[in-house]
Amino acid sequence: MHRLVRLEPVDAVLSADHPLAAEAELRPDQLRGSVLWAPGALERLDFLHQFAERFDIRDRAASVNLGLAHFLAEVAQDPHRFSLLPADVPLPEVTGLRSVPLVNPTPLYAWSLLWRTGSAHPGLDGLTAACAGEARQRRWLEYDPTRDWLPDPPVDARADIG
Repeated sequence: MHRLVRLEPVDAVLSADHPLAAEAELRPDQLRGSVLWAPGALERLDFLHQFAERFDIRDRAASVNLGLAHFLAEVAQDPHRFSLLPADVPLPEVTGLRSVPLVNPTPLYAWSLLWRTGSAHPGLDGLTAACAGEARQRRWLEYDPTRDWLPDPPVDARADIG
């Protein structure tokens, strides 16, 4: 089972030497002509893959996942690279890196709780209730298709929003 608990805006993370690094915010289509740098095979990273397809990002390359700091150092080394990270993920201290909000539309990354069916932990109800309460209070599940973008869900996924 799963429950959607948050839709988090995504930022473009790019080298401080990237031509768009000085912008206060970017539209996703402005990243065409830049290289989407992924921490593994793009076909295995559904969000990044769908983003590249939807916004016509043709230049794509993959690295080996040796951790966030190493990955972002690779982004910072090349003024043509960018990647995407949820806006609230704390960035490690990497010299020459810039994070720029994406808007018009704002890509949203979906965070979910996952659990096995049939052997529920006694604290599961409390955890899901607490997440639902935070989501309501902090407006974590707000989505407006006129201003936001979400990738298509997997064909076999079921929405279980509470």
